[in-house]
Amino acid sequence: MRSRTVLVVDDHQLVRTTLVLALRAQGFDANYVSATRKEDILIEAREHVPGLVLLDLDLGSEVAGGEQLVRPLRAAGWSVLIVTAGHDALALARSVADGARGWVHKSESFEHLLRAVVAAAEGREVLSVAARAEFVRFHQCHAGRKQDLTKRFDRLSLREREVLDRLAEGRQAVVIAGEFGVSLATVRAHIRSVLTKLQVGSQLAAVALVNEASRS
Repeated sequence: MRSRTVLVVDDHQLVRTTLVLALRAQGFDANYVSATRKEDILIEAREHVPGLVLLDLDLGSEVAGGEQLVRPLRAAGWSVLIVTAGHDALALARSVADGARGWVHKSESFEHLLRAVVAAAEGREVLSVAARAEFVRFHQCHAGRKQDLTKRFDRLSLREREVLDRLAEGRQAVVIAGEFGVSLATVRAHIRSVLTKLQVGSQLAAVALVNEASRS
């Protein structure tokens, strides 16, 4: 076994304390991180000999997403196993693509978790080769789509983006014209330009892109 060190990164005190005590009973040098900010979590992790991190993906409002910690933790020498109650496929895919060994849902039994911890601590894969490849493909596909959307929105002028945002809020062109103090024809010209630059054929399709980008 490479290391008996296990570090639990979870914002729920009961969960992290329970995991630490249970893992210590199994002979692991288990501890938890008390910090809640990304930078502080990484600083606290450096106080331990690198081993395995059990990382929750939902770490509260101070960390946008636990998946953002996978890459810097891996760079610091840690193996990472995701232990989460959520089902965010995008976050899981990014975590795996960034080097996480795999993931265990919190609804699984402790025996299942322990097997995964032992495997990950020994440097063995928790996911099958096929499952890992699928997660990586999903992440790459999403990343490519996100990049494409960013390029499209970057083509818009400030006023065109303002018009699009108001369309996304459900406002009609005539209302937007009144708000900006311009003619209806001017707003319609902005809308035509927006559709051309976003490469869509309707206002509904343009709004759908706004909604998709907001979920990315």
